[in-house]
Amino acid sequence: MKKILILLAFLIILTGCTKISQSSYSEIISSVVTSKYDINNEYRTGYKYYIPSGMSSINSNDYNEVIASSSHNYYLYVDVVSYYNRVISEYDVNHDAYYSNPINYEDKFGYLEVNKQSNGKYLVEIMYNYAKIEVMVEECDLKSAITNSIIILSSINYNNDILGSIIGDNVLEFNEETFDIFKTKKKETNFLDVETRDVDFKEEVVDPDLVD
Repeated sequence: MKKILILLAFLIILTGCTKISQSSYSEIISSVVTSKYDINNEYRTGYKYYIPSGMSSINSNDYNEVIASSSHNYYLYVDVVSYYNRVISEYDVNHDAYYSNPINYEDKFGYLEVNKQSNGKYLVEIMYNYAKIEVMVEECDLKSAITNSIIILSSINYNNDILGSIIGDNVLEFNEETFDIFKTKKKETNFLDVETRDVDFKEEVVDPDLVD
């Protein structure tokens, strides 16, 4: 019951008593990253995070993960090496993008960039808290995709002791396989598969404040 009450309070703060459809991209992101609630339901080696209701992790390989909703695949990469080394990078706004803006809150940083693809869909690239999500959606699904993505990214909680023991002297080995989260791709690549995987989903109870 306590976890349910915390989650409901989190959703109220997230929406700010308004619907997602009535909020701008920057307002959605600001509502999430400034939330003080610490909720986790997924646990990995060296970090934990929260997956919103109606979504499920369907493939996890080291620090690459596929998280699926009923209609989209979200491709998550957690850059534990950059976190371990506290790498800081500045984002240059892409004036040619459909949407492009940095994300900065306290000691965390990142960016949101959205680019229209040749297939008419939109590639969302969002990096925050030393992790990145890519997802391909229709224009009407942009706000819900951005909301889901920033909830996941902002909820990541790293375990310094575990990561220190794993990475330690193996930093060079990790760097050879590191996916560069600080650079946008602007178009579909092999990392992003736009096809939705067949996944069994439980019936989702949707908060009315979060839908149109």
